[in-house]
Amino acid sequence: MILGAIGVGKTSLANRLAFGRFETSYKATIGVDIYTTTAPLPGGAKAMPLVLWDTDGDFGLSIFRTVYLKGASGALIVADVTRPASLDQMAALIAGFREALPGRPCAAVLNKSDLVAGDSGEPGSGAPPDLLARARGADVVALASARTGHGVAGLFAELATTIERRSL
Repeated sequence: MILGAIGVGKTSLANRLAFGRFETSYKATIGVDIYTTTAPLPGGAKAMPLVLWDTDGDFGLSIFRTVYLKGASGALIVADVTRPASLDQMAALIAGFREALPGRPCAAVLNKSDLVAGDSGEPGSGAPPDLLARARGADVVALASARTGHGVAGLFAELATTIERRSL
């Protein structure tokens, strides 16, 4: 599952992983879009097949009352590092996911890190310092940029590894 507020880059992250591309035009997801791809597992011997459910940001916390989540092995919960309200929504979604699907891993993805490069020029280095606190409760916390690809493959691989380790 890919969850998050409207416009945080959920579809862009799915496109980057599944197709290796970034679309500059914006098209809002209505309902759910489904992507299939793979993520490498440690050792490089095999890859885990992934079915990504890219959800409509309008669901909000009501997503936990739908059938979409029942078979989810894990979730990527996405926020836009340039929009503080999306970080608050991410925190609420992490808590809701934990309550709805205890024991299943979730990753907090702080997307659009390329837009907050600090003085060092490192993606995400200019991000607000309380980002990690807002992602509390996630198994994985990652800065990513769907536009540049920074961190995208690694965060999906880390979540896939956690799912494999927990035999979900």
